[in-house]
Amino acid sequence: MDKEKKPVYLFVVNTLKDEPRKFYLAVLTVFVVNIFIYYMFSPTFGMISVILTILSLTEIFFPFKYALYENGIIVDRFFYKVKHEYSYYKKVLNDKNGIFLSPFRYETRLESFRGILLRIPKDKRTEVMVFLKAKIEAPLKSDSET
Repeated sequence: MDKEKKPVYLFVVNTLKDEPRKFYLAVLTVFVVNIFIYYMFSPTFGMISVILTILSLTEIFFPFKYALYENGIIVDRFFYKVKHEYSYYKKVLNDKNGIFLSPFRYETRLESFRGILLRIPKDKRTEVMVFLKAKIEAPLKSDSET
């Protein structure tokens, strides 16, 4: 995953551009909830709740960048980056919101905490799904056959 090499797929997901209705609904919800907290408790709690609410909804308020390379994936979020080789993941699942990469072969409760959801646009999802299955699940099948 060298910086010099170009990614095979590069996606920038921004809720404000892609789904403006969802973005404005989230802003309205944050505003209403935090106005309620501001008046019911105190201005200090109101400010703390604004910060915590926005930080918990980073997926809606900040853009994400997904870069899929030949040997790994980099997810650049607002506060941190996630870098993994494809060998870390064991299963690729199609989800209503994108493509989910799981580090477990079988379904577990830890899947949602250890895996990663790639919010890939619908028009590119099947193409990326085929690419990821070839990179992640194909080596696993060849290992189990031997």
